[in-house]
Amino acid sequence: MTDVKTLTDFQTDALKEVGNIGIGHATTSLSQMVNKQVGISLPELKLIPLLKVPILVKNEDPVIGIILELKGDAKGFMLLLLSKQTAKFLIKLVIGESDLTKGFDEMETSVLKELGNIMGGTYISSLSNFLSISIGLSTPSEIYDISDSIINQIVCLMSPDVEDVLFLKTEFDINSEKIDGKILIFTDSASLTKMLDAINKMIGK
Repeated sequence: MTDVKTLTDFQTDALKEVGNIGIGHATTSLSQMVNKQVGISLPELKLIPLLKVPILVKNEDPVIGIILELKGDAKGFMLLLLSKQTAKFLIKLVIGESDLTKGFDEMETSVLKELGNIMGGTYISSLSNFLSISIGLSTPSEIYDISDSIINQIVCLMSPDVEDVLFLKTEFDINSEKIDGKILIFTDSASLTKMLDAINKMIGK
């Protein structure tokens, strides 16, 4: 039986600090994108066993998943999950209209991919710089489906030794309205170990 990995307080604080740096850049970019002041926070960050991911992100209705592949020193995938209502709310801010009763057309999908670029790019860039390791990102793709199905599709694309997922709860504050999303970073064991080792070196461990 595989031991359950947990983050040390220092590792958690370091990853949150990375998140705050990245979110600072994302806030500026997203505010320009929607032409309104946007606040973004990461109230929760933890490492969770892969088996528990479907329970954590379960939603009875289909959700939108923006997927970016990690390349370089860390291999895997980054997934931004948004409820349909949240995605449509953000789209409406950008293009002025969005029908909640319909799916996502080409223009709406383009907006969501750009959102994924902003959220993913700023966090991964900050992580890469902070840990002095090279991590790149692919162009984003999107899936509109049940959350379990989206998770399964990502897992099928990865190596079989994915055991743990980095989970970041994300909150957006726009016009005093709070909406949330979820960021999940799937990496193989070697990539996760490489990232955590880089953090440990900061305190000489």
